[in-house]
Amino acid sequence: MQETLGAKLKRIILHPFVIIFLLLVIMTILTWILPASQYDSVEINGVKTIDPASFHYVESTPVSFFTLFKAIPGGVQATISLICMMLAIGASVRMVDATGAIRSALMALTHKMGEKNTKFVVAGAMIFFMCIGAFPSMFEACIPFLPIVIPVCLLLGYDVVTAVCIVVIGDIIGWTAGPTNLYTVGNSQNIAGLPMFSGIGYRMIVLVVLGAISLWYVIRYAERVKKDPSKSLVAGQDYSDMMGNVEDMEFTLTRRLILLVFIATVALVVYGSLRLHWGTQDMAAVYLICGIVCGLIARMSPDKIADTMVSGANSMFVAAMVIGIARGLSIIMDAGQITYTIVNALASLLGGLPPVLTAIGMMLIVIVLNFFMPSGSSKALVIMPILMPMADIIGLSKQMTILAYQFGDGISNLAFPTVALLVACLSYIRLPFDKWFKFILPFQGIGYAAAAVLLVIAGFIGY
Repeated sequence: MQETLGAKLKRIILHPFVIIFLLLVIMTILTWILPASQYDSVEINGVKTIDPASFHYVESTPVSFFTLFKAIPGGVQATISLICMMLAIGASVRMVDATGAIRSALMALTHKMGEKNTKFVVAGAMIFFMCIGAFPSMFEACIPFLPIVIPVCLLLGYDVVTAVCIVVIGDIIGWTAGPTNLYTVGNSQNIAGLPMFSGIGYRMIVLVVLGAISLWYVIRYAERVKKDPSKSLVAGQDYSDMMGNVEDMEFTLTRRLILLVFIATVALVVYGSLRLHWGTQDMAAVYLICGIVCGLIARMSPDKIADTMVSGANSMFVAAMVIGIARGLSIIMDAGQITYTIVNALASLLGGLPPVLTAIGMMLIVIVLNFFMPSGSSKALVIMPILMPMADIIGLSKQMTILAYQFGDGISNLAFPTVALLVACLSYIRLPFDKWFKFILPFQGIGYAAAAVLLVIAGFIGY
């Protein structure tokens, strides 16, 4: 009886919502312990950032017990546009999935390639999400795609963890390399006074190297699970509710047209984010239009279209709320004015190291910071004005400094419970965080080792 209760208690404690709430409590306590501090604001190349030489302590503003709970709805309010976009994408994706377009296309592809070559389908899907993260820099916006990737993986004989790997690892690796990542590379290069997206050639090499490692790791797991389902991280769990209709669907002209509309929608969103400076409302509107058009092509009644899209939005509600709760962490840090205290303390540890070791040290510092500040753009605006002068003093190039920042910000997103993309996807498939952490830790070790080698090579070639 006691062992059963202990096992249940362990599962409850490791729930992502509970972990995030405990982090909120810990951060609230730290506002009573750490001194408050600030930097003076300056404008560099049209970007409002901080003066790295202006660090000073200010009067403490510890966060109260009541403010702790206010940070939760405050975080939801701060991310409401992203949450609305997620619900809109969830509605659209459910509509496309309800028509059978994706699964019938998959069956046609599987029959053409043969059952032994299904790993190429996994690889293709993962490369797609790498490109989504690498070029239009989509991050949390990938969450609503998980419900449509899951039945695809189940149909191929894989598990729901494989689906999470395709979406999460694929997107985060693309984001890490970031050939045209507006949020990390773009902001950092603007602060450094470098041409936008300069040095893209080496970042493309980074994308290929890290992408190859991630494909090997995920396909290796997926094939092992396909051969022996007991090897799955979720072995024994029932996911029939996520399977959908698994009958052998014909890839009809109607379904081909629906799939074409969906692909065109994704392409339009990518183009809009890159060229038209679209925000979350623009992208949400496009996905809503896509859902309605696909429903009309499938000859659904207005009531059926509404019910299907509402069901899709409802399936993403819990995952969307995770984003708001996680955002409460930065709200507490800002309210207690301890953000810059943590940043300054970590940055001061890098003094006196050789250039290449400093770059690796910068990567490690950003890893720690990313636990508290998972926003790539916000973190860049805070830390890059501190790291850039330090890099100039020791002779480290600005491109290498930014590359070190990319590695620290990106790869660590795969293991931190403060990252909305990760915890939302794990919550959706009901996977305890400790199981995921054990699974992803070896990959992170390989990824960080590769990143360190890439930084050393960058130093030798004068990147």
